[in-house]
Amino acid sequence: MDIKTMVLGFLMRGSMTGYELKKRFSLSFSFFSALSYGSIYPALKKLEQEGLITLKIEIQDGSPNRKVYTITDSGREFFLENLRTPFTLERQKSAFLARLFFFAHLTREERLTTANRYLESIKEMQETLAALEPEISDRADEFQYLSYTFGIRFFDDLARNVEKVMQELESKKPGDKIPSPKKGTIAKGKEGAP
Repeated sequence: MDIKTMVLGFLMRGSMTGYELKKRFSLSFSFFSALSYGSIYPALKKLEQEGLITLKIEIQDGSPNRKVYTITDSGREFFLENLRTPFTLERQKSAFLARLFFFAHLTREERLTTANRYLESIKEMQETLAALEPEISDRADEFQYLSYTFGIRFFDDLARNVEKVMQELESKKPGDKIPSPKKGTIAKGKEGAP
């Protein structure tokens, strides 16, 4: 889903300022979308130009004026059309997997250091998600909360996979080969699959 559709999705619940959108975005999407909230303001400008949202400036005494964005009827139609459009499985991008593929060129210590750093970054994300739980459970509807718990499980599984890789790396002496799984075990997800 692109940033424009995400912004429209937030505005489906009601009018918001750019600041409110940034806060909702960082609370909701930052852990499973590569899109940054820095792209929100350009998206808002484009959505307004396309007539999918309107902008109302609210004058405030002693404070900066508030720019309040509201979705239009055509914006609602555009959002729902995008939400209903079938999509295919996305190709996963993983800098860690790309590096792991070439670990033969690193020393044992370098491999372990790289894997451990990645595992630490996953654990930081898990801690961040755990800290957000009270706020998310208070504000999220059932589907938003389902998305949040999916993210929790995703990072739990990712941590387990990296820990498994680290166990393999730690158990091997210099020069040892990591054994190949038996034929067919990877596709079936049986023990021995990487």
